[in-house]
Amino acid sequence: MSGVVLMSGVVQGSGVGPVLFLIFNDDLAKVLQRYGINARLFADDVKVYLEMGHEDVARLQIALDVTTTWANK
Repeated sequence: MSGVVLMSGVVQGSGVGPVLFLIFNDDLAKVLQRYGINARLFADDVKVYLEMGHEDVARLQIALDVTTTWANK
């Protein structure tokens, strides 16, 4: 069996995994908060949510764009 070199991620089942997750993803929550968009971090999941009205469609698009930009960095 040959090894695979991973370019990103956190070792699964590690003691530092949850801490590394928070370090990596806390920045995303802060960036979204600047736009008035809430994010919740739990285990290996990020949930983004906001109250929606007709005028909030643009805010949802901003959340998606900001998340995409953050992930690409």
